[in-house]
Amino acid sequence: MRRCKAPRPRVVFSACLVGENVRYDGKPVKDSFAEALRDHVEVIGVCPEIEIGLGVPRDRIVLFKEGDEPELAQPSTGLVLTERMRRFSAGFLRSLSGIDGFLLKSKSPSCGLSRVRIYRDTRARRFRGLGRGIFALEVLRRFPYLPAEDEGRLSDRERRLRFLLLIFALALLRDSPDTADFHRRVSSSLRIFSPGLEKRLRNLPDPSAYRVVFLKAVGKVPTPVLLRMFGDFVPPSLRRYVDF
Repeated sequence: MRRCKAPRPRVVFSACLVGENVRYDGKPVKDSFAEALRDHVEVIGVCPEIEIGLGVPRDRIVLFKEGDEPELAQPSTGLVLTERMRRFSAGFLRSLSGIDGFLLKSKSPSCGLSRVRIYRDTRARRFRGLGRGIFALEVLRRFPYLPAEDEGRLSDRERRLRFLLLIFALALLRDSPDTADFHRRVSSSLRIFSPGLEKRLRNLPDPSAYRVVFLKAVGKVPTPVLLRMFGDFVPPSLRRYVDF
């Protein structure tokens, strides 16, 4: 597979995944894929727990649920931190522009995208179920069509491949002043997948409208089609993580 030059995707990382000493227990987080990826993207690091005033090391925080929505608490102090976390998350996410994806910390009560433990009360005495962290929920609400993963889910090769293809696809589109040139690159593969979608995109004269429609549609495109369209843009040093 030939190598094409592509713009660097802009990816929001949990800060602990890019080497910052922010984890609650003060220990480093090692993830080889995240370490390799950060050399090829524009990193925007964030630790929501630090941003709401918690230190390192810090007593653990947990999710609890008494009503419809999960909340955030610190069992050792009884502090409920939900609104503080939501306010920070909303403000931070509003400040972002031109973002191509998110890579967050798994199982974190702030950043975890799946399988985060939820308890029945602020003291974490009784397990209730599994869910998503407060910051992660706000990410999905504000950016429902952007690729968002945590490093735990990216242990799956198919997810890694799809995540890479999507962030490089969106970076290429973001960096294309003329969407007609971008469309010529992807039109033949899109036509095989969905002639109707290809025609709709082709007939959109407004670049901003094109980007909106493409962003909403690309998440439904099968991985082999994405690979055909954007595989050339994945740097060689990342291909060993996805076997192509």
